[in-house]
Amino acid sequence: MSATFDAPKARTWQQRALIPCVLFAVFFGLLSALSWERLAKQSPDAHFVYLANAWLDGSLQLQKAPPHRNDWASYEWMRLKSGQEVKGVWLDRGTGRFRTLGGEVLVIDRGEVDHRNKETRYFVSFPPGPAALMLPLAAVWGYEVNDVLFTLFFGALNVVLMFLLLRRFSDGGRSGRGLGENLWLTVLFGAGTVHLWCAVQGQVWFTALVVGATCMLLYLLASIDARHPLLAGIFLAMGFATRTPLLFACVFFFAYVLFPGGRLRRGEWKQAAVKLGLFCLPCLIVGLLLLYQNHLRFESFSEFGHTYLAGGSIGRIRKFGLFNVHFLSKNLSAALTLLPRIQPDAPYVKISRHGMSLLLTTPVWIYLFRPLPRESREDAFTWRLLWFTVAAVGTPALFYQNTGYEQFGYRFSLDYTPLLVLLLAVGRRPLTWVFKALVIFGILVNTFGAVTFKRFDQFYLPGATFFDPD
Repeated sequence: MSATFDAPKARTWQQRALIPCVLFAVFFGLLSALSWERLAKQSPDAHFVYLANAWLDGSLQLQKAPPHRNDWASYEWMRLKSGQEVKGVWLDRGTGRFRTLGGEVLVIDRGEVDHRNKETRYFVSFPPGPAALMLPLAAVWGYEVNDVLFTLFFGALNVVLMFLLLRRFSDGGRSGRGLGENLWLTVLFGAGTVHLWCAVQGQVWFTALVVGATCMLLYLLASIDARHPLLAGIFLAMGFATRTPLLFACVFFFAYVLFPGGRLRRGEWKQAAVKLGLFCLPCLIVGLLLLYQNHLRFESFSEFGHTYLAGGSIGRIRKFGLFNVHFLSKNLSAALTLLPRIQPDAPYVKISRHGMSLLLTTPVWIYLFRPLPRESREDAFTWRLLWFTVAAVGTPALFYQNTGYEQFGYRFSLDYTPLLVLLLAVGRRPLTWVFKALVIFGILVNTFGAVTFKRFDQFYLPGATFFDPD
């Protein structure tokens, strides 16, 4: 291998475009078929549609009452008879304990409330990136935007971007994979991981994950060798404005600037500073806008709204906060060890609504731990950098108050699934028949999830059951 990775190979327009266009068409058709009846209407959880329309009305607060109470942030606004205005949530209506947005606990007697001047204010607490992309659609169709089709489009686009990223790694000598191997890895990403069943749902949680994957893939493409710092910054900003953990993927770009060729930079610091400046500028602008939005809505720069889910009444959040080591064991189990229950009678399998192990939904991940020896310093650098980025992006979710419920597999892994596919590519181990058989098995498992999840409840354990009951 040469001392530095090579530039991309020149290709004709047909060579560059034919396979990506075919991949998009095939996967858009596949995802549409698996969505089936969902295609005809908006999903029941079109939070981003409501947010986009609120923005068009010049408001951060919902201007139309939400259709249900699932995962909307809300608080109470009241004017007391004394003339004082208060905003916050009830801690105990019986005793009149009320916590304001600023954290002050008041005791408010019911007789003090001016009932003619009180309301519940609703907000979308999820990062608003997808709503920004929906703005042109909302300007035309208003509240009728079909978030299912929206998500399908980005799901098919992700497959194309994954192929282009794998091809870029091949052209640069980072993976040594040929066209056939890259296609296998592309199909693995599109159909053999949690991406498949997430992409066919619509719904706020899955739309965010799928669009977040789009941003991550574009960011990785722009970040290689720090070739396009401004684009990398824009795509990363879009990423963490869609899925907050993607912010930590910044280490991927920083490493290429600070460790060119896998070795600590020793010169050309001016050029490096320019690249870092171009990269950080859009991230800083978007980050400040997000913080200011938080302040306007919840009177706190750091509060994005999840504390006020279900009107601030979720017990575990009140007790432990949004992130706590208390949640680690349950999240690790959901990601790695949670298995379905096999039974002798129909429907023969019962799956926890907390999902199941990544090693069952995508068993080919076991190859991540069986790479061939690194051939050069640059090769070792790429391998370590990919793993470091996976750790940076994936660790926060392990301490989060929610396992991802309700899900078929561990859905939060989609944030770093593109990196895991790249690790398989640079692992250099041949794609044997065993590898391909595991890919096919993963496709079958995730297709089962795409068909049954939120359709055929007989395959899923009731309620929030975590471990299979006896």
